[in-house]
Amino acid sequence: MLKRIALLMLLLSVLPVAEAAQPLDKVVAVVNEGVITESELNTQVDILRRQLEAKRMQLPSDKVLRKQVLQHLIDVDLELQLAKQNDITVDSTELNDTINKIAAANNLSLTQLREEIVKQGLTWQNYRENIRKEMLISRLQQKAVGKDLNVSAAQIEDYLKNAQQDDKSQLTYHLQNIVIPLPEEPTTEQVNKAREKSIELLGKIKSGEDFSQLAIAESSGEFALEGGDLGERHLAELPEIFVKEVVKMKPGQISGPIRTGNGFQLIKLIAIGGADQHHEVTKTHVRHILLKPAPSMTAEEANRQVNNLYQQLKSGKDFAVMAKQYSLDAASAVKGGDLGWVNPGELVPEFEKAMDALPLNKVSKPVKTVFGWHLIEVLERKKIDDSESFKRQQVRQFLQQRKFTEAVQNWQQHLRSTAYINIMDKDLA
Repeated sequence: MLKRIALLMLLLSVLPVAEAAQPLDKVVAVVNEGVITESELNTQVDILRRQLEAKRMQLPSDKVLRKQVLQHLIDVDLELQLAKQNDITVDSTELNDTINKIAAANNLSLTQLREEIVKQGLTWQNYRENIRKEMLISRLQQKAVGKDLNVSAAQIEDYLKNAQQDDKSQLTYHLQNIVIPLPEEPTTEQVNKAREKSIELLGKIKSGEDFSQLAIAESSGEFALEGGDLGERHLAELPEIFVKEVVKMKPGQISGPIRTGNGFQLIKLIAIGGADQHHEVTKTHVRHILLKPAPSMTAEEANRQVNNLYQQLKSGKDFAVMAKQYSLDAASAVKGGDLGWVNPGELVPEFEKAMDALPLNKVSKPVKTVFGWHLIEVLERKKIDDSESFKRQQVRQFLQQRKFTEAVQNWQQHLRSTAYINIMDKDLA
């Protein structure tokens, strides 16, 4: 029911807060100057087991499950340590905003979201902590690799030019993968061993073993604990080396081993979906009056001033005349407050929300934004075909996501190779 909420916990492999660890808890791994305890590992294994059972997925052995979860805990702990070193924080307001957005995205109230989380065996406090840590890691990754992800207009045009010759570029591809990792600078022996492992897994799959179960048990990929499910992707989002294989595949087929920057991969095509390229947007012809009460005014005086102007407009005063006389937005005031035709996303959210809710030729109640108080009137609306612009925007986002994913994988690989990691329980090494 929830969009990735259930596995949100495990994808992060969120560690319980340090204060919750028991003093005599057994240490299963040392990660730089931090530790992962047996109780932390047990908690995450139990969560994953419940989630996989709810999906009716076949579980690997307990030993394999513990080993995989521990590797995820190590990865997350490394990134949380680095986030702390870089003074990256998430305050309560930011956390609450994010959780509210998660609820809205799943068409749930906050109360309903909490009920769903409890059904999954999690406490609300732990869920909030999990989301906070996800936000920390996301900000760390953006800081680490997000600076060099620009996509030029030439790159977009080049992609679209090639796409015109290949109608498959407009489709979506539902994929799974299994990643057999390599260190940052692997030896020939390590490369050969990883290749042999991936060939061995390919043989097991061809012999009838389940791809999802092998991904859970063997893959080091980001979505290993979801059975390697990458979801639906456009070709522009995939590494170029994947694209060459995917476009030749039919649903159910498996390709690989494919050598990538972080190891060898097996990929399975689940399904191919169509993509509706027609896109419309509603443009709005709007005008406004901007008021900025003097700083010396009390809140009551400011409200009185703004509402006085609002009442005058309601009683029939000419909007354009009032805008020229009172509006502090100099650029639009000379035009009677006219902002012209605006696209979605051009104006600040509070203004746009009020504007979109207005009937034509009705003046809004005072709307507060960072710029001051606005009185808004919508003059016209029209739908336009924005397909070409939307297509370019999508391609830019897809190419940026491809660059980001590859950069994060390389960065994580480097982070691991330079860290001190000691798995104390040799059964989990």
